[in-house]
Amino acid sequence: MNAKRIFKVQFLLTLPALAVIAAQSQTPGTPTLTGADLDQKIATVAPTTEEQAYLEIPWRLNIMQARLEAMRTGKPMFVWEVNGHPLGHT
Repeated sequence: MNAKRIFKVQFLLTLPALAVIAAQSQTPGTPTLTGADLDQKIATVAPTTEEQAYLEIPWRLNIMQARLEAMRTGKPMFVWEVNGHPLGHT
């Protein structure tokens, strides 16, 4: 079989499966998600202001500038060091 014929056969075999999936997704009794429901679901998983407090910390990316600032202001310096890629892709 050539490639065009194989593609046509695969396409024709896929159409009935797609029709069944589409029919099942529109069956009566399927719960629908309204805007209010979506807002409620988002509110349950969204972080609270207390959980996002770390975003208000003035993080410094340059350790030497942070050290000088800590010395100048008389405050301690907290160093957070991670081994590997910052997004966890090691």
